[in-house]
Amino acid sequence: MMNTGKAKPAWLIIGQGAAGAAAANELRRLDSEAAITVIAGEQAGFYSRIDLPDIISGKRRPEEAVLQSPAQFQAAGIRCLTGVQAVTIRPEDHYVELASGQRLPYDRLLLATGAQPVLPGLPGMTAAGVYTLWTLEQAAAIALAAAGARAAVVIGSGLIGLKTALALRQRGLQVTVIERMNRVLPQQLDETGAALLAAALRNRGIEVLTGVQVAAVATGGGKVAGIQAGSRLVPCELVLCAAGVRADTALARTAGLAIGAGIVVNEFLQTSQADIYAAGDAAEVIAVLAQQRCLSAGWPAAVEQGIIAARNLSGRSTEAYGGYLAKNSVEIAGVPLVSAGNVQGGDGAEVLIRRTGHGYKRLVIKNNRLRGFLLMGDIRQAGVLAGVMARTDAGGYGDAAGAAGSYVDLLAF
Repeated sequence: MMNTGKAKPAWLIIGQGAAGAAAANELRRLDSEAAITVIAGEQAGFYSRIDLPDIISGKRRPEEAVLQSPAQFQAAGIRCLTGVQAVTIRPEDHYVELASGQRLPYDRLLLATGAQPVLPGLPGMTAAGVYTLWTLEQAAAIALAAAGARAAVVIGSGLIGLKTALALRQRGLQVTVIERMNRVLPQQLDETGAALLAAALRNRGIEVLTGVQVAAVATGGGKVAGIQAGSRLVPCELVLCAAGVRADTALARTAGLAIGAGIVVNEFLQTSQADIYAAGDAAEVIAVLAQQRCLSAGWPAAVEQGIIAARNLSGRSTEAYGGYLAKNSVEIAGVPLVSAGNVQGGDGAEVLIRRTGHGYKRLVIKNNRLRGFLLMGDIRQAGVLAGVMARTDAGGYGDAAGAAGSYVDLLAF
């Protein structure tokens, strides 16, 4: 790009996770001259959070999870301020203030602040030996604690909780998973699928307690001694609280931005302040199927939003975000599974189920449209089903016998 003598635009990104990293790289691709600065509270750069349980198990070293180091960002002409905290945004003056007092001016700003784990306000939760898992530093701390522990309790049976439970079991610990809902992976699975997965976890030596509410963390000398779950005390030295995450909106509030469950954005990922955008776990976007506001989760959604936000805030295009579709593809306890859209069904929904020796398949249909599916064991048709669901949402395959065949046929593969 030729330098015309005009001032270079100053683009500022807060957050160096999937959304922030994708946005920074897209901005540099779009403009080789612009000043791009990324603010990150951590030191490592952009790394894969899905590798954190493997770090705990010892399967992977922390440095192997790093996908783009600060030095690699710098080599691409992207300025990185690592290990620093932004504390205030002043939209009227177009600057962000750091904890050090330094003020960073911006022309346009992207908030990719992500989410933070939720720690329930139960007795004993501040004791030594209670952990959450969201960062490389936390993964290293849990691995160190596991080396001196005999038993661990995982509170919550979401993806992070179950993956970490398996990692701790692989290290030789006795592991108990406690879930207050009546099934594991309650957001992704129905009761049948959850029962299959719970059986696989128990076959790996993990105790699974569902429909159980944790009352307190039992302590001794300021350290974890066990978990009080109903009338039972489960002894342990290590507790992982994996009870969910909450969008990190603290910084957005200093700017007076519209906040719901997350930072409210329009279809262009623009916040209530014209020069500020948001993407990733912190952004409240539209759900494709429900056409309601929701928080998105997962790497693919964060990357897509980061790229679209970068294109829009750069002024190079006006691109609408198509909306969030919940989808998870993972292997847990040797069981591959793909869950997408509305798996539970609900009023007016027709549910098609097929059990085989190798797996379990569930399709949810409403108004002759595929609204969700769950595959466990045999997941070969996940791409076909995702394509059908995308087409039905866009208005294609308006009945149950479109070009991809009937939904019954899709169950029969």
